[in-house]
Amino acid sequence: MTGYIGYHKRDVPAPDDELTRVGPGAPCGEWLRRSWQPAALAAEVGDTPLALRLLGEDLVLFRDRSGRWGLLHRHCSHRGASLEYAIVMERGISCCYHGWHYDVDGTLLDTPAEPGERMRSRVVHGAYPVEERNGIVFAYLGPPELKPRLPEFDVEAIPATRSVPFSLETPCNWLQVYENTQDPVHVVYLHTRTSGAQFGDASGADQALDYRETPLGMVNVQTRVWGGRLWTRMTETILPNANQTGAIWEAADRDKVLQRSSMLRWMVPVDDTHTLTIGWRFYRRELDPTGLGNPDAVGKGKIDFMGQTAERPYDERQRQPGDYEVQVSQRPIAVHALENLATSDRGVSMLRRLIRLAIRAVPQETAPREPFRAPDGRVSTFCQDTVWSVEGTRLAEFGAAVADSVIASAADPLDERCARLLATLQTRFKRGPS
Repeated sequence: MTGYIGYHKRDVPAPDDELTRVGPGAPCGEWLRRSWQPAALAAEVGDTPLALRLLGEDLVLFRDRSGRWGLLHRHCSHRGASLEYAIVMERGISCCYHGWHYDVDGTLLDTPAEPGERMRSRVVHGAYPVEERNGIVFAYLGPPELKPRLPEFDVEAIPATRSVPFSLETPCNWLQVYENTQDPVHVVYLHTRTSGAQFGDASGADQALDYRETPLGMVNVQTRVWGGRLWTRMTETILPNANQTGAIWEAADRDKVLQRSSMLRWMVPVDDTHTLTIGWRFYRRELDPTGLGNPDAVGKGKIDFMGQTAERPYDERQRQPGDYEVQVSQRPIAVHALENLATSDRGVSMLRRLIRLAIRAVPQETAPREPFRAPDGRVSTFCQDTVWSVEGTRLAEFGAAVADSVIASAADPLDERCARLLATLQTRFKRGPS
């Protein structure tokens, strides 16, 4: 094949609308609406409504004076004035323009310039259910009759954990932010060999990779040799758009079994070309024994590890790019038809396939989408790190044993899951010096 063919490759095909378009009525948008989505940090909402955009819809979020949360369509049902200028009431909010007063469920409570009940009996304003947990406000934008319970995940209840909510904005489509989490190869290059060891030297070691479906979505299984130990990390996709990853600065310098995640986050589409990544950073001594993390640097528009925002100088970002640069630079909506996927993109291909299948199943859904819950009522997840001093370098075998045990033990309490994995390792893998 000859070079200099730019003239013949100028055409840019359309994006994959099935996977990327998120507005009302779009297949992907309708799929995402069937699950609870983080909408904002609770700390963002004061004594006035917060204007926000979610899944292509213009909304206002507020907490009325009795402490109830409300999420309403932004434009008043009377003559369209924005309710971001509404007055927060003891019960609901009142439009500044003519005083139309809405409850948190959209019920029209009062029309002071209109006598009688006629208007109040026939107008209901658009509203969505809202719940707040641990500093994050979640909203359900789907059909009311298909509303599931807001899930609580097992990692939210690990003892001695400090959970710090954060929210980051990225000016590109949600999918290119989300599928980055199922591209473990980029950790070796972007985060270590290209830009320097952004998350520690151990992340740059060659790895054996596997990909597994789980009851919640999928995991990639990364197994490395580092310092005479085998280290298996399982980075998790929780469909439709949540993710968990292990310790940010994992050094793999001591043995550990089933160490849980350092972060649970959702990649929430604001619209087709903007994404809100919102979730919790988890802090425990075992996750960061040397104190590299900084909870005070986590919150609205900030997080305590590099490469997630545009705050660094452009010259520095060119020389040491991070996730933000590679995600945003794929175009506002990445064009899959121009890609040349290779074997190292297996995780991305698998994730896209799972999403496509889930989107196409939406028309057949007749009941709320409820994930499996353990006996304690929480949803068991699969993100973890295991480090083991072992003789030999049977990377794939070790990674498979860890993944098999973690996935098979989903219904068990955490201590039993840990004991089960430990027994597997002690039986199958002879320990070397630790």
